[in-house]
This record gives sequence, structure tokens and C-alpha cells, in this order.
Amino acid sequence: MDLVQIRHFLTLARTLNFTRAAELCHITQPAFTRSIQRLEEELGGPLVLRERALTQLTQLGRDMLPLLQGTHDAAEAVRARAADHRRAED
Repeated sequence: MDLVQIRHFLTLARTLNFTRAAELCHITQPAFTRSIQRLEEELGGPLVLRERALTQLTQLGRDMLPLLQGTHDAAEAVRARAADHRRAED
């Protein structure tokens, strides 16, 4: 699992639309779908129910959402702290 996959999942959880989420992440929809599928494989089950007019989080997706959000937020905090450190050294 990597931070890009996590960001993709969080965007999908927010939009519940693969096409729109891919656009927001600035990648093609097939590449976005592959990213979500790889994350699902790693986590051991589907994160979203894919139906023609309706996309919704599965129970696994709902359970993982706060954990993956926390991981994303922690990574962003690390980046911000590192940037602050670099600026302080200049």
C-alpha cells in the first residue's frame, strides 16, 4: 500500500464516482481503477461496491476510511514538519 493509493481511495470515498475521482487525481480512469484494485487486493477485500449508477463503500471501506484518513493526515504532517525544518535551516 502506498500513499498514492490511499489518496485515491480517499478521493473516491468523498466523490463516490470513479470518473470524477480520477479527474480530481489527474489520472486516467483505468489507471485510477487499477490503483483502487491493488489497494483492495492488499487489504483483502472490496472497498467499494461498483454498480452502474451507484458506487458506495463496503463495510470494509467504511472501516478503513478513518484509518486511511489518519495515515494520510500523518504523512501530510510529516511533510509539513520537514518543510518547516528545511526553511529553519536556510
